[in-house]
Amino acid sequence: MLKLPKDRVIPRRMMTISIYALSWLLLTLLTPLWIPLAIMIGAARRRSFILLRLLFFGWFYLGFELIALVLIAGVLAFNRGAARDEALYALQAWWASINLRVAARLLRLDITVEGAEQATPGPSILLIRHASILDTLLPCVFVQRPYRFRVRYVLKQELLFDPCIDVVGNALPNYFVDRTGNTPRELARLRDLVSDLGTDGVLIFPEGTRFSPGKRKIALQKLDASGSPMSEAAHALTRVLPPKPGGVLTLLDALPNVDCVIFAHTGLETFAKIKDLLSGDVVGSKVRIRLWRVPSHEIPEGNNRRFRWLYEQWAKVDAFVRDASTRS
Repeated sequence: MLKLPKDRVIPRRMMTISIYALSWLLLTLLTPLWIPLAIMIGAARRRSFILLRLLFFGWFYLGFELIALVLIAGVLAFNRGAARDEALYALQAWWASINLRVAARLLRLDITVEGAEQATPGPSILLIRHASILDTLLPCVFVQRPYRFRVRYVLKQELLFDPCIDVVGNALPNYFVDRTGNTPRELARLRDLVSDLGTDGVLIFPEGTRFSPGKRKIALQKLDASGSPMSEAAHALTRVLPPKPGGVLTLLDALPNVDCVIFAHTGLETFAKIKDLLSGDVVGSKVRIRLWRVPSHEIPEGNNRRFRWLYEQWAKVDAFVRDASTRS
């Protein structure tokens, strides 16, 4: 995904909103062409008409994005202070829920959730596995909306390409990380993000990027080459990437008396990239989600011990993913 500059707000939004609007208009005008073509390709390939399903979702997503932007503009124009934030949080959760619901119906996803209540009450640090392009929707749908729980997100800068995520994400307390930027500066921004956390939650992806066997191999090679003491533990993780210490340890240090919530999930791995989706394997997938809470007094002190603790939690995530995949 294209990385857009964080400081050039107006040119960035003009470009991304224009791309979304023109893409939706083009898909709409070409409906008489792509619908029968996708049906014919689906019948020939016998892959659950995946191309037709994805084109429908893409058309819906782009159009719904434009509708949501109008609603966001209304909220920003007619609300101030706490009322504005409350409306934006509600709109954010509604936008995520609708998108996930439509994706689930089009792709016949079977989603079950266990332990969502563990995320509350706040404050809490949510550590979520990263496996697909839908991962950012899951906490918003299953934690934020049903429990009216405000979550601050630590997201990659590339997600600024989505206009709704850009506008709402920057209007509310969140942080978009430049993964190729100045690391000390980025970590300092995380500290700023949680300096007034109150009863909110803060969410981060410890792996830093979506899981794939290729990325796992590269991560293990880097750990081996650096002589990391966590290399052996990393090799034992087969379904998740080795967690990165920077962001998580920064949050743990800034919030020493705050519980952690582990957000494990599986079933969306074939939603990682477009080429994976085109296989059709995602249709009918069983998505399993489990959350568990670790009280702050069970989290050790000191970066080395906390890093080992993080690996222990990620080993449990790995076991959950492996066991759920076996049962499926």
